[in-house]
Formats: sequence, C-alpha cells, structure tokens
Amino acid sequence: MDMHRDVLRLAELNRSGSCCAVALVELALELKGEKNELLVKAASALCGGIRNGMVCGALTGAACALEILAPEDTERIIVSELAAWFEKRSREDYGGPECRRIREARELEGEDGCASLVEAVWIEARNLLVKYGFDAREWD
Repeated sequence: MDMHRDVLRLAELNRSGSCCAVALVELALELKGEKNELLVKAASALCGGIRNGMVCGALTGAACALEILAPEDTERIIVSELAAWFEKRSREDYGGPECRRIREARELEGEDGCASLVEAVWIEARNLLVKYGFDAREWD
C-alpha cells in the first residue's frame, strides 16, 4: 500500500485547483483506473462545505471515494466509521465538522488551506478499507 504516493497525488490535485471533495473523488477514480467527468463535476457541489460552509468536503469527498472503492458489503460500515472518526477529530481540533469552523481555526493557526486535513482523512479511509479486508495493494 503506497500511502505516500496517494498523499503526493492529493497535494498535486489540490495545487491544480481541485477542492478537497473533488481531489478525493478524482484520486479514487484514478486508483480504480476510471474516468468520470460527470461524477467529478457532481462532487464539486461538496466543495466548501456544500458551498455554504456546512459539513467539511474532506469528509463528504472521502465518503464518495469509499463508495467508489469499497465492496458493497462493507461500504456502509466503512463510511459510518469514517464519519465517526471525523466527527471526533474535528470536534477536538476545530470545534466541529463544519467547513467554516475548520477554515477559521486553520487560519488562526496560520494554516493556508486544508491539504493536511484532506490527507489525514484519506489516510484514515485507506486504513479502514484495510481493516475491513479490502486489499489496497491492487491500486499500487
């Protein structure tokens, strides 16, 4: 499992202008060897907390990525566990899972953007896939 390669690719997608949700969906599609411009366009609606500062696009984008990658019998468990993990982490680190709250906290910390949060969410998502028996090596 080459987590490092995934993190580098996420950073590249982010630098190219993809928002958190879109970058995660694009990465999942690439890992599957697929392209789907309509799905990527649809994921852009999740950017910036559904374009309104609501729930973080890193979580919603990762949930979409898991649905792309995970086998049907585990996808709901994995997405649910990822959401619980994100809820806990975002409450501890930022006061909640809302995009506006996370961005404000990151700006106060001197952070420019949410790339490290997107990476952390992706790492947790991949770890959950492995936990539930999904062989992520097929992407490497």
